[in-house]
Amino acid sequence: MTNILLIEDDKSFGYVLTEYMKLKNYNVIWKETVNEALSELRSSKKFDLAILDINLKQSTGYEIAKSIKQENIALPFIFLTARDLKIDQLKGYQLGAEEYVTKPIDEEILLAKIETILARNKHHFSEKNELSWNDVHLNLVKRELRVKSIVTQLTERECLLLKMLLSNPEQLVERNKILMQLWESQDEFSRNSMDVYISRLRKYLSKGQVSIRNIHGKGFVLES
Repeated sequence: MTNILLIEDDKSFGYVLTEYMKLKNYNVIWKETVNEALSELRSSKKFDLAILDINLKQSTGYEIAKSIKQENIALPFIFLTARDLKIDQLKGYQLGAEEYVTKPIDEEILLAKIETILARNKHHFSEKNELSWNDVHLNLVKRELRVKSIVTQLTERECLLLKMLLSNPEQLVERNKILMQLWESQDEFSRNSMDVYISRLRKYLSKGQVSIRNIHGKGFVLES
């Protein structure tokens, strides 16, 4: 059964969403506070996905996302929030979110997004455990990037994007192909989000001998 961690301090909304997802055969662990959520994440339980409300009383979903990355917890997550400003959405993707869903939500659409993330994860990471080129080594199961001796924990989408580039070194990987495979859209918001992810990968790779070159209007090339 799929295990999902829900972090939401609105009691009525948290209860309704938890019960709805349980009816859809998801095992949902619902926590209302940041401390409870982090304690659950550090436990031995394996979660497949986390849903993080941004507007929490003690802290923010952004802070939980930072903790997930700092502690190298390999966990895809979705931000759930009433904020719909572009700057907030970009901040969410910069922190590694797979999706950014605004309230009021449509439960069926949220469920479809969750299923897409889980299916994408299962499909891509069942093919091959590791990809290497030059001084870059990517473990697809653990979502770990190693450049020389530096190890970085990647989000699911970071890992999939780097996988596409590593599978085609020194070849053009088209922007539209990346967008349709990983974002399933070519709209402006998806393009901006992709550029954020490319920037993060460039930062991770900067410690080694490999870089990502932008071919204006066409795509990206991973080169030495």
